[in-house]
Amino acid sequence: MVKVQELLENRIVSLLENPDYAGHPLSEGLAELFERYCEQTRQIERIAHISDRYQEAERDRHIDTTTRYQRQLRQIAKVMRISDRYQHMLRDMNERLYWISSHDELTGLPNRRQMQAHLKRELQQLAERGGQFCVALADLDHFKAINDTYGHDIGDKALAAIANCLSEHIRGYDLCGRWGGEEFLLIFPHSDTRAAEAILARLHEVVGALVSHQLPEQIVLSVSFGLSACHKGDEALDQILKRVDGALYQAKREGRKRTVVV
Repeated sequence: MVKVQELLENRIVSLLENPDYAGHPLSEGLAELFERYCEQTRQIERIAHISDRYQEAERDRHIDTTTRYQRQLRQIAKVMRISDRYQHMLRDMNERLYWISSHDELTGLPNRRQMQAHLKRELQQLAERGGQFCVALADLDHFKAINDTYGHDIGDKALAAIANCLSEHIRGYDLCGRWGGEEFLLIFPHSDTRAAEAILARLHEVVGALVSHQLPEQIVLSVSFGLSACHKGDEALDQILKRVDGALYQAKREGRKRTVVV
């Protein structure tokens, strides 16, 4: 199509330049018509050029918009990753704080505060449903002598060994926590003193046979227990603990490595 148009334009130019047609009646009209044609062609070319530049600008703008959009998506994804890590960090921190507030760091057992909460729940269930449960207070015998002779580091290892032994050899639904110092509190839900005393007898055996590579061979560990049953849901928590503590004191006064039931 372009070649045919060029041939026609060349033919008109040749006719207008041919002296044989000079003065021909149609020569002047053809020249004027051709001039207008050329002017329109130039205008069309200018419009096409402007259109091409506009399309290029639009294409560049679209590319730039796409690039910005993709960059924003990457930034949003980065922020989401940071937010996820921050949320995980907060969750881990909260879990750690809760664990610290409710557990003893040395032994990993529930701490005094947590065990008191368990005791209150047991008393509440006792008031609502009846029955009974037992509480025992354990004391590591001769702990002061271990600390004085071998140092507090060995004393801590002895406490950790006892804590692990007690918690591993009670029933799955029983509870064992560090009460403070060398003392441990045990809760035996839905149990009478006979059942609880049988468990404590087994604990005496496993503690006496305890061998730890972290402790000197000459250290022989033993524990004393004070044990009591709870029958009344309205009994004061302090009264229960006082009763069990008295039983433990009696066990230690009578020579240690034994259980006293009150």
